[in-house]
Amino acid sequence: MVLPALDANGAANNDNPVLAPLLQQARQELDQLYSHASLPAEQRLLALGVDLDRYSAITERTLYTPIQSKKNREIKWALLRGYGVKLLGKTPSPMMLTHILTTRCNYMCSFCSFSDSLNAKTDEMTLPEIEKTYQSIGNNLNVIVYSGGETTLNRELPEIIEAAYKHTPVQSVYIISNAWKPQLLFQITHRIMQTCPGLHLTWSLSIEGPPSLNNKERTTRAKGWNAWQNTIDTMAGLQKMREAFDYSLLDVQLCTVCTPDNHSILPQWYNVVRDVLVPDKWNLNLMRRSVQMTESQLPSFAARRRTGKLEPFEATYQNITQQVRQDVLSGKLRFLYHTETPADGAMKSAVDLLSQEENRRMINADKPAFCCAAGSFGAYISSNGLLSGCEEFAHNPVEGKAFGRLQAFDFDFNALWHSDRANAMRKLVGKSSECFGCTLESQRNYPSILVSFRTLLKARGLAAKITDEG
Repeated sequence: MVLPALDANGAANNDNPVLAPLLQQARQELDQLYSHASLPAEQRLLALGVDLDRYSAITERTLYTPIQSKKNREIKWALLRGYGVKLLGKTPSPMMLTHILTTRCNYMCSFCSFSDSLNAKTDEMTLPEIEKTYQSIGNNLNVIVYSGGETTLNRELPEIIEAAYKHTPVQSVYIISNAWKPQLLFQITHRIMQTCPGLHLTWSLSIEGPPSLNNKERTTRAKGWNAWQNTIDTMAGLQKMREAFDYSLLDVQLCTVCTPDNHSILPQWYNVVRDVLVPDKWNLNLMRRSVQMTESQLPSFAARRRTGKLEPFEATYQNITQQVRQDVLSGKLRFLYHTETPADGAMKSAVDLLSQEENRRMINADKPAFCCAAGSFGAYISSNGLLSGCEEFAHNPVEGKAFGRLQAFDFDFNALWHSDRANAMRKLVGKSSECFGCTLESQRNYPSILVSFRTLLKARGLAAKITDEG
């Protein structure tokens, strides 16, 4: 079922009159940006204000010694082990982990799902505690998503990734960042690309639209701060580093959150991303229906579904993600990861498309295509040691469904993962109020797609089409 969008007069939070002048300016900026689409790559960068000579770390690097590891990082072995344990009626070790490294952030984004707890004083897990956790997480872990807060504000980020590489069979690491300090991101990249050979590293850089809108949405106390330019510089710099130093397993993607504030300019923004900015990949995430978003003026998800119509920003998400799928399959949009083989990259891209397809179902309150694997194949760890299947379970302020704190189990992940409390909470996955309309990609969709035979076969079919077009 596809629900119609509410019209302009009936939509809650639609085209906020306070934002009208800003949106008009944004549209003008988008027109100007798109005028650069026909320029050669180097001229486009100049037109975008990119000056990579400002960052010495792009061309200069400290040399690091590779970590010696004999772990087999192929996902097929993790899948086979996980399936085997599941067939025995037991809970497998997670294949995918979302790890929040800090709640500190230097930006104040109104749509952030952690907006209520950002910069709160919490006891962040230390490096030795994280290392002990990774040592006990099991031998299935294949993907880690690091997030925050601003992830790079945890200055031990490189050491944390190296600990994961040393103690687990992780193959892919995604770092979500606002790119506040390009030079720092370049330095981290040099280190990880050298110390963790064979690791696929993706930087997911946040950007919400053209300069005026992005810098309004991603506000900071620092005067004269240009969040938009920082992100564009970082993207261009990482791509240049990949070529200069043969970082063949490095990707950089742009991530945009679809919100009631920016949805009306997103069709134009998508064209600019695809034809002007040209990242390795672009993610469109739907603003979280998070229990922490107390500042949102939207009716509840259940109330919105009772109207039988989609909010405009939900309809925009549906329309653009469908356009992304068409453009990927036609070859108009490059959507192929830099992995060891084109087939691996195409498979990752296919999973992305199926995740967006599932989100469209969830928006409409349609029947899911697969069961949620959060709490079995997917895990979530908060910055202060809460372990759960997902962030919604962990941070529900009314009825928390976290499995427990790693501190109480001396950071023995496996002991807490198989505890009585964890088993009880695991039974609620897919059945609780938080699960209705859930669009958590890394915690619900991705691990669930990988362990659904039917969906995995569908992903392989899509991957074949993407490879043909690539």
